[in-house]
Amino acid sequence: MGARIDDRWQYHGLRTVRLENARLAVDVLPELGGKILRLIDKRGDRDLLWHSPRVEPHRAELHANFDDHWPGGWDEAFPGGAPSPNRYGDQLPYMGELWTTAASYRIVQNDPAGVELELDLTTPITPARWTRRLTLSGDDPVLRIGYRLENVGTMPFDYNWGLHPVAAISPAHRFDVPAARAEVDENGGGTLGVKGDRYDWPQFNDLDVRRALGPEAKCFALHYLTELREGWVATTDTAERRGFGLVFDHALFPVVWLWMVYGGWRGYYHAIAEPWTGYPSPLAEAVEAGRARVLDAGGVLETEVATVVYEGVDSVSRLSADGGVEA
Repeated sequence: MGARIDDRWQYHGLRTVRLENARLAVDVLPELGGKILRLIDKRGDRDLLWHSPRVEPHRAELHANFDDHWPGGWDEAFPGGAPSPNRYGDQLPYMGELWTTAASYRIVQNDPAGVELELDLTTPITPARWTRRLTLSGDDPVLRIGYRLENVGTMPFDYNWGLHPVAAISPAHRFDVPAARAEVDENGGGTLGVKGDRYDWPQFNDLDVRRALGPEAKCFALHYLTELREGWVATTDTAERRGFGLVFDHALFPVVWLWMVYGGWRGYYHAIAEPWTGYPSPLAEAVEAGRARVLDAGGVLETEVATVVYEGVDSVSRLSADGGVEA
């Protein structure tokens, strides 16, 4: 089949760009900060991302409550998670400034050997220019995302950046992360701990946190997974022996936030294994803890993340940017 790209359609009135090959189909919404709405494993005939049964994709205003407008899919959180002031006293929105800012886009390459989509936006509060390039090569099961972050202002800024692909899960799902330690932050229902609990990953009391609970558990929690040995995360459907994961620079993203919603938050059932540059969620608290990053005026950061779709395993001991997976 080879790769192809199509931007001649809309979804709920929003411009939609599809990158596709024999293995993957990726739908991108430039008007929602370049959100990846769908990540489809074509061999498994499934969308790997979760979608709210009650919220459709739509534009929202800056400082809107992310949770109230969240349709699911894959967002980028920058320059922080929970609402927080920055070092200059400006109030930063919940889940940052990208998701409410429209990006311009251009198709850089459209050839069976490879397609490439470039997205570009400038955030309204933080003087940051974001450029992202999404690439599919031939019939490769890997979506590559190249990031370029530039400080276009006159002063340095602090940031906490997270990749936020929410997974459609079942009780057969498993989350593999090469971490050593974990800490509980947000929580409800008690099963997954309370704020401040710390443990050796992945065993919390009698619970193997790698294994998803069912929606009848009526709980939720955010755990910070630290002391990463390598830069990857994997979310696997052990019943179907299929899954997807991210491969990233763990010097840049040294912590994985594991957000688990097992029926205990807004009636939802989903999970996210999300690499972040720091923690905790509010930027001001991450700065105080010495875990936020700083980009000086005129500074540029570049990195690449590989999104790998795999099959034939029910657990992952290593994931590679070239698509290789070890059980």
